[in-house]
Amino acid sequence: MTTATSGTGADVRVLRPVDQTAATTLLARGFADDPGNLVLLPDEDVRRAMIETAAANALRSTLRYGTAHGAFVDGELGGVALWHPPGVPRGSIGTRVQGLAGQLAEAPTLARAVPHATSVIARHVPEAARLLADRRAAVARATGGLCWHLAYLATGPEHRGRGLARALLDRQLRRCDEDAAAVWLETTDPVNPPIYERFGFTTVAHLEEAAWLPGLWVMRREPVDSEAAAT
Repeated sequence: MTTATSGTGADVRVLRPVDQTAATTLLARGFADDPGNLVLLPDEDVRRAMIETAAANALRSTLRYGTAHGAFVDGELGGVALWHPPGVPRGSIGTRVQGLAGQLAEAPTLARAVPHATSVIARHVPEAARLLADRRAAVARATGGLCWHLAYLATGPEHRGRGLARALLDRQLRRCDEDAAAVWLETTDPVNPPIYERFGFTTVAHLEEAAWLPGLWVMRREPVDSEAAAT
């Protein structure tokens, strides 16, 4: 089944290629205030273009597996969740950082970020090297066994507070529980970990003041045995 109506009245379904533009725009808006992005890319136009490029790449990779989900309200896309199935190469903070130079070369607008971004990275080279090494170790701990990856979750600012993120999470987490599969994610926003904890995630690693990031949290959720939980 690809469509479900949540308790919020939102229509949660698998995204299609026709939804790609709206989903990319929503993700760019949703991550515009991410703390790491604000530090690395203070120019609003450049930041939006960079996030749109990264989001479009992640969206294409999940559309092919049918694991890009959208929450629609009155036919309008209000939230997006991108999931990588077990065994599928994952793209997240580490790969986005490593692909920065390639993205900057894609368009003149992105090239405007070069002086500031490279200066920020240059000031934090030792810390950045440790960050990537520590992140790699944390991700290895978080991804053991059968494990999905929540790569992106965002709602449009005008739709926040309406339960769309919960509807998107509940849809996939039920499937993970049925398949006895874990889920992992990472976030640089200190607001997010307590929210994800409500859905059963626990912090595998918390890297404080990780290079130019205010912090990095790597989290994992173990599958819930519905029969055991009911007893």
